Amino acid sequence: MKTPILIIALSLICFSGFAQKLNQIKVDDRVEGEVLYGEINLEGLNGELCSRWFKPEYRDYKVDADILKDLKKKDLSGLKMMLVLGTWCHDSHQQVPRMIKLFEAINFPLSQVKMFAMDTYKKAPGVDIKAIDVKLVPTLIIYRGENELGRIIESPKLSLEADLFEILK
Repeated sequence: MKTPILIIALSLICFSGFAQKLNQIKVDDRVEGEVLYGEINLEGLNGELCSRWFKPEYRDYKVDADILKDLKKKDLSGLKMMLVLGTWCHDSHQQVPRMIKLFEAINFPLSQVKMFAMDTYKKAPGVDIKAIDVKLVPTLIIYRGENELGRIIESPKLSLEADLFEILK
């Protein structure tokens, strides 16, 4: 009886060593400062490195209430999103907090949003940027299952709410 428990415990310890570490920070020579790098979460965006731009933009953004009503009627089941950003990028500073606020407003679970922070060389561990064809940040990719439904690249065409509504039609 002890052997299976021991095997499971050792397996968990071994595999946890291979897990991608969240909210890694690296020094980026192009910006001569620190950037988030690799897979990140909301904690990283609210952390010391990003909070100076993330918190005010999140606080001040007003989600369009009219479009929000329509978005809340959409079937969000089976949706997954990938958000690729740069914590050094002005567009990411503006759009990422707004996206997070929108996700929360439509009750979309942040656990269904994989976020990756690239360095200025457009590299990030845990994601192949070239394979998913990301050239500009931020890029939000919306999937239903394995199918890509659409993207919001850099800045929305109309608004985040309107663009997301259009993608979900």
